Amino acid sequence: MRLQSSLALFIAVSCTLGACNQDNSYENLLDRELTSGVRHDSLFLGYALGMPRDTFYSHSWSLNRQGLVMQGPQNQTIQYALPYALPYPAKMYFYPDFHADHVYRMRIRFAYDGWAPWTRRLSSDSMKVDVVNLLESWYGTGFFPYGSITRGMTTEVPMVKIDGNRHIKVATITDMEVFVVITDVVAAKNRKLSDG
Repeated sequence: MRLQSSLALFIAVSCTLGACNQDNSYENLLDRELTSGVRHDSLFLGYALGMPRDTFYSHSWSLNRQGLVMQGPQNQTIQYALPYALPYPAKMYFYPDFHADHVYRMRIRFAYDGWAPWTRRLSSDSMKVDVVNLLESWYGTGFFPYGSITRGMTTEVPMVKIDGNRHIKVATITDMEVFVVITDVVAAKNRKLSDG
């Protein structure tokens, strides 16, 4: 009994220290990237972090007139078809968050067109790997596992990339959707300061 208690205590301490080391490494990387002064504002389709609100809407309207994007479900997102970017035809739904009338965060959902509960190859777990590969083709390599998110009865580890001011986080949100958040960390910190 004493051996089991000691073993349990050892495992708990090791896990806690491992989490602390992971947090310290993450914080060190974040600090290093922020102090580098490097800015990466490019997103996709001509969108950018820091884009003024009016420019975002006029650019979206221009892309819509060209037939590249359309209104997403419930008029809450912009929909972009990805017929060839991923292993299977998919849709990308996105919409930004603004601070001081500029884009500081882009929220994106990806879903395969043919998803059904019995098509495991189209599930969000499989798609998460495909989305990280796509994002690496857009933004370069360097994604790493960090943190944890509990969804129902399961816990997953999101994939994260930090380069300069741009922070990218990839996680599953449902059995059929992968969620990506791209944030300008500098603007996010300024927003928190101005929000009190």
